[in-house]
This record gives sequence, C-alpha cells and structure tokens, in this order.
Amino acid sequence: MKYLDLFGVDLKNDVLCDLFETYDVEVVYKYDRTHGGLPDEYCAEMPGLGPRFVFDERQVFKTLFMQQIEMSGFNPFDEEDDRLKRFDSKAEACRYASENGEKFTEGAAEFMGEGREWIRFEYGSHSVHYEYVDSRLKVIKIQAREC
Repeated sequence: MKYLDLFGVDLKNDVLCDLFETYDVEVVYKYDRTHGGLPDEYCAEMPGLGPRFVFDERQVFKTLFMQQIEMSGFNPFDEEDDRLKRFDSKAEACRYASENGEKFTEGAAEFMGEGREWIRFEYGSHSVHYEYVDSRLKVIKIQAREC
C-alpha cells in the first residue's frame, strides 16, 4: 500500500476501514475549541507503525505525519514508492533537490524547546516536509494540496 494513493479518499473508504480495524485504530474528532476559525478534523494514529492520518471536516484524507520509529514485523506500508524519498539528513535532502531540480524551501526553527531543521519539497498535488533534530530525521509530513 502506498501513502500517496490514499490522499483524497473518504475516511470510510473500505481500504482505510480494513486497515484501521486490523490495527485497532481509534479515529478522534477534533473541533476548534478556541473558536479561532480553524476547521474541524479527524485523526487516526497508528503508534506502533508511525503514521498519523488527518482528515478534513468533510472526512477526506489530507495530511499524513510519519514518525520515524524502529519497527520489527509486518508493515502494511513497506512497499517502495518512488514518489517518496527518505533522507537521513537535511544536507542529503538539499543535495538531492539541487541535483534534480526540485522545488523546495528550507529553514530552521525552535519547537517546544527543541531545535529543528526542515526542508519542504513542493509538488503539483502535494508537499513533503522533512524535520530533523540533532541532524537525524524525526518526522515526515505529507500534505495534499486540494482533494
């Protein structure tokens, strides 16, 4: 199964329902408690495997966070996807982007007391954002442009 092929599908899609039932994933409804005009969303996290699925207020899959965790055993997302690259360092990602003419932005920030470097690749249908802490990949965020 490839992550990018799931973008734009409904939360109640048979593939996602089977996946969430198999791994006993709870879907949590999150609403704008602060009345700040933020849209409601639905989140489904698979802590043992690393992904966190985010669905918009219409229950359409739009964002995926992939925590980098050590894992043993079967992973339903183990299939290679040439559209998604993993870079062990920000320098490696920058080098790849420059050599391949990729559209990207980069930077650094402090988040919850932790220094993070990041690079974001921009594609027509989605973006891929990589965050590094202490020069090691921490999280990948994939976000659909418009579903």
